[in-house]
Amino acid sequence: MSRNYLIRTKALHKIDELIQSLDGDPMPLLTRYQLTLASLSSEQQTMHINDLVSLLNDCAEQFNCADFGLQLGAKQDFLMLGPLGVVLMNCRTAREAMHALRGFMCFHNQSEYWNYQEHGDMVLIQRHDHFLDISDSRQYKELALSANFHLSKLLLGTKFILQRVEFSHAPLADSVHYRRLFKTDVVFNREHDQIIVAKGFLDIPLDRGDDRLKIATANYLSELKQEFVFDIVQQVITLVQQTLSSQEANLQHIADLLKVNKRTLQRQLKQHNIIFKQLVNEMRLKKAYWYLESSQMDITLLSDILGYTDISSFSRAFKASTGYSPLMWRKRLLAVNSN
Repeated sequence: MSRNYLIRTKALHKIDELIQSLDGDPMPLLTRYQLTLASLSSEQQTMHINDLVSLLNDCAEQFNCADFGLQLGAKQDFLMLGPLGVVLMNCRTAREAMHALRGFMCFHNQSEYWNYQEHGDMVLIQRHDHFLDISDSRQYKELALSANFHLSKLLLGTKFILQRVEFSHAPLADSVHYRRLFKTDVVFNREHDQIIVAKGFLDIPLDRGDDRLKIATANYLSELKQEFVFDIVQQVITLVQQTLSSQEANLQHIADLLKVNKRTLQRQLKQHNIIFKQLVNEMRLKKAYWYLESSQMDITLLSDILGYTDISSFSRAFKASTGYSPLMWRKRLLAVNSN
């Protein structure tokens, strides 16, 4: 199932500066994607996430800059997020900022969501994609994590202590580029895109904050958010993605999370010509395609992430769909890409 997601063009804030620093002219590429310099600071203009991903890939290739997304993320400030940035800058703790980011991200970008988990002595700040149909989204993912890292530093200053960064894909550039930017260990081919910080990060008091401005802006976003409320299909897709690896992506569990009766959920999906089991299988295969193309993740680990009971079940399902085993599919892609 292919769905269109919109992102505000302000997500490309300062892309013109980066292109110029690489001795390029930003206007031909911007024009190709129906963008202007004014659109890079617009609060209202949006574009399809597919187009933004393609633009980043074109920039990386045209200007021979493998870490283009990383560099663009490093140039970001809270202006990129518009009113959401105002809310974040006026939060009293990082926990409050994370709740605001989770609650209002759809105003800025419909295609991804952020969450966090407290795990032992660590806090895992994770980003997730709603879309599954874009093959090479690595530049976009690196832009997103790089921007989050730099905005966190702006928000917390020296209180922000990074432990590790993890990407779900294989690296695009030499490791020195990642180390120079994040100044910590960066690892690849993991289950999630995430930033890992020390426990206690969430409740560090922030020195700034205007409660009246924050509340007024949050109320404004709450009203606008109604435009971006996802239908039942998108809600199910999001929950299935979150529960695949725990093997809880079953109809009863998803219905419980949505606080509806299982039969009610079946009827609601049927109105959209969707059968739950087929939806889960389709999502598993699309995620498998992405990981096999964009990462070097071990096939056994990939099987676990996709929620299969064992690697044999994964191989059978994948071969039934493609005619290839997962390993042969990856080798086939490598052969095609090397030509």
